[in-house]
Amino acid sequence: MSNIYLLKLNFHDNDFSIVRDIRKNVFTDELGISESELFDDEDELCEHFIVFDGKKSIGSIRVLSIENNVKLERMAILSEFRARNYGKCAIFQLIEYYRTKECHKIILDSIYPVRNFYKKCGFIEEGEIFQR
Repeated sequence: MSNIYLLKLNFHDNDFSIVRDIRKNVFTDELGISESELFDDEDELCEHFIVFDGKKSIGSIRVLSIENNVKLERMAILSEFRARNYGKCAIFQLIEYYRTKECHKIILDSIYPVRNFYKKCGFIEEGEIFQR
């Protein structure tokens, strides 16, 4: 498994600009999602994590608390760092972290092309396919 670190921050931290840059790079530049859709009012309520490889910030993840559950959202790994197990390692670290917080369940939704990545991380596909 890759050696990565998760750096926790919130919306008002100075380093949140790193999250902004990563989301723009992955979601807008790569996937064509409008910048106006990258952030919403829930960003202020969520916990945010920067995925760090010891030298560089290579990804970000947003986590929304929903009662005793959490929802992984807006996970983005920069393209040059994909397929190196960074994302999988980050998810496993988040699972362990939220277990210590007595989280009952971790859920997510994702874009259709990356659903198999989440299956490899132990998530089970449920529900109907939907359009955003």
